[in-house]
Amino acid sequence: MKVFLDLIDLFCGLVTIPSESGEEGEFIDFIRRMIEEEFSASSQNDAFGNLILRIPGKHSLRSTPLLFGMHADTVSPGRGIVPVVENGVVRSDGTTILGADDKAGIAEFIIALRRARNRPPIELVLTREEERGLVGSRNLDYSLIKSKEGFVLDMDNPSSIVIGGPTKINLDISIQGKAAHAGMEPEKGISAIKAAAMAIALLPDGRVDAGTTCNIGTIIGGENRNSVPEKALLQVEVRSLDHEKAVGLEQRFRKTFQDAAASIGADANIVSTVSYRATTIAEDSGVVLAAASALRKAGLEPLCQAIVGGTDASIYNEHGIACVVLGMGARKEHTKEEHIFVAEMEQCVAIIETLLEDYAENPD
Repeated sequence: MKVFLDLIDLFCGLVTIPSESGEEGEFIDFIRRMIEEEFSASSQNDAFGNLILRIPGKHSLRSTPLLFGMHADTVSPGRGIVPVVENGVVRSDGTTILGADDKAGIAEFIIALRRARNRPPIELVLTREEERGLVGSRNLDYSLIKSKEGFVLDMDNPSSIVIGGPTKINLDISIQGKAAHAGMEPEKGISAIKAAAMAIALLPDGRVDAGTTCNIGTIIGGENRNSVPEKALLQVEVRSLDHEKAVGLEQRFRKTFQDAAASIGADANIVSTVSYRATTIAEDSGVVLAAASALRKAGLEPLCQAIVGGTDASIYNEHGIACVVLGMGARKEHTKEEHIFVAEMEQCVAIIETLLEDYAENPD
């Protein structure tokens, strides 16, 4: 196995290993072998393919493991990444994403492990398919996890401490109308697309308030230009930092689509799924105070915030593992303009290193 000696060398090496969502196997195996060999770790894959690495403590007064979570997958286009380092910034060559989300966090964690004088026992969890809706963490075998608190490295701003996340509800909407020839007898048809459009015109879209959003992500309808469309399929999501508000918005969408369809003789079938529930960590909790202290030691003023984006921390918190999300420095994630500043990556390494040493020095 090739040994990557410094932070940028390691990061650039990691992003060249493709791991688009659902195709993380090669990358996960690479990380497994690296951590096992370098830190005498043991490893285990759960039934979904998530990787759990157990890294022994070093000069630690603590016996309970501390969780560090990152995701192994990237969005597309994430194959054939060519990292370019110039003027203290790492970018792709412009034909792909960079993959800093979340491989910057993984590289920073590994370098911090190397530099830390001591560390607590660690459970490093690399999830699959995070970019598809936290699929890996939702399918993680939590019977294998012993940690009670931890940190997820998956935020952009290195000053951020994410202490809250939203409820997210997916709605899969199927509208059934009636087909007819659009020229010969359109009056005999019932347009499923029209029913969808009537509902959409009555509903909010985008940001509803500071902590609530909704989005009509996809619409598929009709088969021929000259046929009244018999079916329409829509994928919709609602999110809110307030669980009850998300539920209320879901019910509003449901009723509006059903009423719009019924008004023209169509039928709307709606299946709703709660992907994850809103969670919040108190600002005076141990994990938040530890993160804030580490940020200040790195010269940063902590910014505690709740975000409407989903992270694995939301799922960990649901399962009783007190987690916050820390920054790893990526900018313009999910685009070909994605980039990261080397100086901010070094700050992130220093923050993780401080956390490792501080937790090792404090008994359970």
